[in-house]
Amino acid sequence: MKAHYKDIVKANEAAIRWTLKYYDPSIKALGGPYGYASYGMNSGSLETLVSGYYCEDSRYYKDDDIFEKMNDILAYCDHAHRPNYTIDMMESNFYTGPLFECINLSRAYKIMAGYAQTDREKDLLIRYHKYLYKAGMSLVNGGIHTPNHRWIGSAAMMMLYNILGMPELKAMADGFLNEGVDMDENGEWTERSAMYNEVCDTSFINLYEETKDIKYLDPVKRNLDLMFTYIEPNFTVFTQNSNRKDKMEGDVANVVYPGFFYFDYAYMAYLTGDPYYASFADDLVKNIKERGGTGPSVLWMYLIHPQMKDFDPVRKPYPKSYNVFHTDIVRRKADDLSITLMTRSPNFLFIQKGELRCFVRICASFFAVAQFVPEKITRMGDDTYYVSMKAHGEYYGPMTVKPATPVWKDMDKSLRPVVNPVDLEYCITVTMEDRKVSLDIKTNGCDRVPYKVEFCFTAPCTVINNKKTYEGEAGRFLTFCGNDVEIARNEDKLIINDAFSNHTFHYCMRGSVPQCMDAFTVYYTDFTNVDKKIEIMVP
Repeated sequence: MKAHYKDIVKANEAAIRWTLKYYDPSIKALGGPYGYASYGMNSGSLETLVSGYYCEDSRYYKDDDIFEKMNDILAYCDHAHRPNYTIDMMESNFYTGPLFECINLSRAYKIMAGYAQTDREKDLLIRYHKYLYKAGMSLVNGGIHTPNHRWIGSAAMMMLYNILGMPELKAMADGFLNEGVDMDENGEWTERSAMYNEVCDTSFINLYEETKDIKYLDPVKRNLDLMFTYIEPNFTVFTQNSNRKDKMEGDVANVVYPGFFYFDYAYMAYLTGDPYYASFADDLVKNIKERGGTGPSVLWMYLIHPQMKDFDPVRKPYPKSYNVFHTDIVRRKADDLSITLMTRSPNFLFIQKGELRCFVRICASFFAVAQFVPEKITRMGDDTYYVSMKAHGEYYGPMTVKPATPVWKDMDKSLRPVVNPVDLEYCITVTMEDRKVSLDIKTNGCDRVPYKVEFCFTAPCTVINNKKTYEGEAGRFLTFCGNDVEIARNEDKLIINDAFSNHTFHYCMRGSVPQCMDAFTVYYTDFTNVDKKIEIMVP
């Protein structure tokens, strides 16, 4: 986009400077941050170096040293393959096809093919084209082991197919694509991960580019629209719904910024004319600059698609408030307060006011099986939801017949009579409003069980109760008897009403997930049976 181009040139220059720090003249390749040369780092750097070398507005335009580094790194990549053409990703995967790297390699080739002019540049292009056969064969002889690998792999295969004309690449891509698109009715990919959403979205944009089949843009648009509802008040991404490593379960300090989506929103703004995407792309660049001083490092986009340099789209403010219920997650945001209710996690309720984040957990010391994890979410009415869970405990009497073995783990447990079976059921109604969320907590079944409600806050923070002020430090906790508890982080504040503390069996409770050591924790404690209403609100 026209408004972003200069910042993106600077970002590429910064990326080149970072890359060159790792160049090791003794091996004529990038040594990498872990003390060894990595195929991933070396092959991926070619996209960055080629972009800077062929960009007339870059300080590295036609730079002799950059050209020599491109030669050296290509030679390293050429010798990094195993006999069956696969490569090793030293951090985790061996005998693999370089799925992600072949996207970068293909982009670099497209730039070279479009801009090479001198004899030496054309000679490098010929060497590069010859090398890409090895890269293509590495894909043919490799495989996948996650859902998103199918799409990044298919995109890489189609990009190389259109460069090399290798029919086995297209056949393999068609095989994966024939499996169908793993997106649900809400626009979620299988992995539900912001990081891998971008991977899938970019892959399907690439598939559109390589095939010109418009159908590949539909899942991209659906997921990009969904991502608006995962943006938090401080312009981070809510990731606790993820099935992958960016979930960071229970880490209140975990922060993921959405800058890696820049290409998807900017280029889809160009392809579809969507003014929301254009506006969001502006905010992505602004946020990246605020944090790092330059724009996103995607200069390749402007060289492969030079029309983007003059693209000045119509913009329209994208939705920043939302209220959505998608089967097992509720996301509600009004102004600078977001509320999230979800299943599949002991951290079932999240509240974020600006930079202050809180997640809520509930547990009872019931047979070490009563950490509350909602089984499903039932919508009871506008902004009212019901979640529940039942825990069961029992004992066993002596066997009525002599067992076949005295070895405990090998005994037939069905021969024992059940003694004193007992249940504990949580019944929780969650009501959301623009400036607060209410929890009506009830239990049925076993009484006299110690339980806790756990509020984990961004640390450090300031805590006020009964006109006394405390410092809320990471890894520390407090309990209070009576009155409201106010938590503040700079100008952002939340209040929890009516504190109660009727026992101190909280951080070490049996069956509970460990205390969050990155957060400051407030415990409310009592005994079942429960009938309590707790409100968390903006003052």
